[in-house]
Amino acid sequence: MYLKNYIMESKVMEEVLKIMENEQPVLRLDGKTMVAGDTHGDIIISREVVKKFLHENFDYLVFLGDYVDRAPKDISSSFPNINFLLEMKVKFPEKIYLLKGNHEANYAIPCSPNEFEREAGGLYGKYAAIFQRMPLAIISNNIFLSHAGFPLEKELDEIEKNNIEDIEEITWSDAAISPVFRGAGKRFTEKDLNNFLNRTNTKGFVRGHDYNLNGMIVYKKCLTIFTSRLYAKKGNGGILITEIGKEADISHVVIRDFSSGEWKIYKPRYMEPLEL
Repeated sequence: MYLKNYIMESKVMEEVLKIMENEQPVLRLDGKTMVAGDTHGDIIISREVVKKFLHENFDYLVFLGDYVDRAPKDISSSFPNINFLLEMKVKFPEKIYLLKGNHEANYAIPCSPNEFEREAGGLYGKYAAIFQRMPLAIISNNIFLSHAGFPLEKELDEIEKNNIEDIEEITWSDAAISPVFRGAGKRFTEKDLNNFLNRTNTKGFVRGHDYNLNGMIVYKKCLTIFTSRLYAKKGNGGILITEIGKEADISHVVIRDFSSGEWKIYKPRYMEPLEL
């Protein structure tokens, strides 16, 4: 079945390689943007996100990474989700953007679980070639978007898609306030975040990666979202997307939750740091 799926998608994969090859490591989007967090194989929710995007007046749709691994039991494989998203990228190359998550970066820094690499077998290299070309971050109006973190010292124009240090900082990092310890990435503080935002002239940070913080705002300017049924009860709960208008900051972005089967307005929880 997987081989058949791959053959059906081979033309799509070739087109995606061409499109992403021309995308910068850090992109800038000027317009109304919808943002989805980790989907982890949940094609059901990915379809709902794309459906909402196409039916409403948004300029861009950004997925924050982690399209593979940990698929819900009723789907069991990451192939439908990643293939669907690649198809959407080809169909809407200047409207839909797929950022690299740490699970896509498994080719550079191994992650666990990595079911997709085992599922794909000999085909994994074809997908990894796409993952290598995925951008790492986006600035949408005044909001910085990435899977997990940001460069603590490098300037954004110095970022490279496959530099190991850049991959680790941007796809593996966590807020120091989080209870998770991964053994990779940097743990950024409120001071680190504010220094970065000031340096890049941005006003907020939207990320995925850490389900402990799903639906929470830490350091007053950092929002974490997940967009998968598997994590709907983690953190503050919810299957979340974020809507970013022009000249936005975190206090003005709109968050919606699909847990009820409809996209309803969601109120995040603010988590205050206890750092010494």
